[in-house]
Amino acid sequence: MNRISYFDNARAILIYLVIVGHILSKFIDDNHLMGSIYMFIYTFHMPAFTLISGFFAKKIYESGYLLKVVKKLLLPYILLQIFYSFYYYYIFHDSIEFSLFIPRWALWFLLSLILWNILLFFFGKMKFGLPIALIISILIGYDESVSEILSLSRTFFFFPFFLVGYYLKTEQLLKLKTRTHVIVGTLLAMFGFIIIYYFIPIEQHVWLLGKRPYAEMTTVPLEWAWLGRFIAYIAMAITTYMFLTLVPNKRRFYTSIGAVTISIYLLHMVVVRIFYDSPIKVYIDETKQYWIIFILAACILFVLSRKPIVTLVDRICTMPSKKKASQID
Repeated sequence: MNRISYFDNARAILIYLVIVGHILSKFIDDNHLMGSIYMFIYTFHMPAFTLISGFFAKKIYESGYLLKVVKKLLLPYILLQIFYSFYYYYIFHDSIEFSLFIPRWALWFLLSLILWNILLFFFGKMKFGLPIALIISILIGYDESVSEILSLSRTFFFFPFFLVGYYLKTEQLLKLKTRTHVIVGTLLAMFGFIIIYYFIPIEQHVWLLGKRPYAEMTTVPLEWAWLGRFIAYIAMAITTYMFLTLVPNKRRFYTSIGAVTISIYLLHMVVVRIFYDSPIKVYIDETKQYWIIFILAACILFVLSRKPIVTLVDRICTMPSKKKASQID
């Protein structure tokens, strides 16, 4: 397996699904199939992204690594937090709610990525670190003070996947590309989607976000909320495994996009927000031509992955460094 192609393929597919998911979010209550696709995507796309990020954090105990990660991510977060606050205010007349402590929309991932690396420094060599991280995540859902502030709720929710990625070795990932694993992954994809389509109401997607404490989002009695998160973890672990078995391990036409996913992630919110108030959305609402969503997401991905745009983002968001912001490895 070509390691670089495999991970670039995974990142490229995942960033496409991120864009699809954000566009689909406006249609999940109108069409059952779109809602099921949305929920299926959300069972694995952020867990897989987080796991891959953890896989490339193996230098965590090298001198200066943690500080370098913080510097690389903190400046883009601050700049884009300011930009999106004023962008939404002046263009879309949203209320001006600027705060460095409450991430705007998808910027939570940058802040969580910083915090995951900090947590990893303490958990990486801890005996039973993974079960402890899982227990903390499950219990912390009961603490109503842990919410969107500093992206703490999502940070603890997805951290077990980051930790798993850190623990994984290359040879373990190699085994996922055997014929047996690919067949199992394919069957899991089919059965997983069927289960979601026929048995899981769209309202249950809140369990996949890790965004809020149980008291604000639970669809079950509060004393059983821990079980809801535990079941969500099982589903997400299975579908993340499914995704990793199905990622191509050879170079594809989209492989190069995987090297610039952070730049795309940072900018796609600009375009998607425009779409929400566009005639295209109105047209899709009226005609139910939902296939347009997937074509539109591909177009956004293509445009934002062009070299001039990536270079511009790198120049704006990086401190003086020989490495690009798009490479968070």
